[in-house]
Amino acid sequence: MTVTEIAVSGEIGERVLAALREVVDPCSVAAATPIDIVEMGLVDRIEPDGDDGVAIRLSLTTPSCMMLGQLLDQIDRHVSPVLGRRPEVTLDDGMTWTPERMTGEARAIRDARRRVLMSLLPSRRADD
Repeated sequence: MTVTEIAVSGEIGERVLAALREVVDPCSVAAATPIDIVEMGLVDRIEPDGDDGVAIRLSLTTPSCMMLGQLLDQIDRHVSPVLGRRPEVTLDDGMTWTPERMTGEARAIRDARRRVLMSLLPSRRADD
């Protein structure tokens, strides 16, 4: 279930959303399960910025995201060509994102990777 709200009229909102689908969550890459930020449920809203541009509101998976700079760089790199300038990006307080915001496909990818990793752990006996 993605929760992206597009409040920009015309095709620009869809083009920005398509560009955001090219932005991969850096933490998912580190976990060897690359998932874009739309599928992750990190894009809350795409709206006019009041200056003939677009503002993007993001949720973070944690308020202390160490990869924020990389994430913002990717957004600039993918969205700026669509707009002809950098988008305005605002962040929530890092407290609204939960895994339920991920699409079903994204959750399935994450869960499959988790099962693979768990299968690599040595078996634990009950008497240990």
